[in-house]
Amino acid sequence: IQKGIVNERESLFPTFLYWSLTLLLFVGSLSIRLFDIQDLPLDFHPTRQLFSALKARGIYYQTKTDVPEWQREMAIRQWKMQATIEPEIVEHLAAFSYRIFGKEDIAIPRVYSILFWEIGGIFLFFTAKRLYDADGALLSLSFYLFLPYGIFASRSFQPDPLMVAWISAFLWAISLWMEKPTWARALLAGLFGGAAIFVKTVALFLVGGG
Repeated sequence: IQKGIVNERESLFPTFLYWSLTLLLFVGSLSIRLFDIQDLPLDFHPTRQLFSALKARGIYYQTKTDVPEWQREMAIRQWKMQATIEPEIVEHLAAFSYRIFGKEDIAIPRVYSILFWEIGGIFLFFTAKRLYDADGALLSLSFYLFLPYGIFASRSFQPDPLMVAWISAFLWAISLWMEKPTWARALLAGLFGGAAIFVKTVALFLVGGG
């Protein structure tokens, strides 16, 4: 076995059971996060979620023609009044989805946040398999997916879940580079790390630490 690479056969579990447990972790964590997703976003930083919701609503209403003009102008004004803290990536994604579904539904961007968090879990899992071992990857994934704070945070309409996904992808790319340092892998890590910082600048500390 090459240094830094761990085969799933090193697990204490048979291969089929190992991957079944891995899939169960993802399905179980996804089910928990989707429970009552249509509820008002008052479970985690409601002010911050309202901030993104107002921005997404304004972006959506600026191209919406089947509403009264005063309502459209008010939605755009509420959007423009909000401070620009980070790039409006998730807000534009939400507005784009509103147009596809033909309605404004804050559950849609919350589902995106959940999917971003789950994708981050995939990268974390394979990173842990490379840096530690197969069972350590299961333990890391379990902690990441079922930590109560993470469950609430990953259901919120804000850029943090997308940032976490990019950070996780960056760490995975770094683990590839550790295995075989090449310019291509260094560039991949740089792109993922840069994307995390672009989404939210506080990622700088985590990317820099990595």
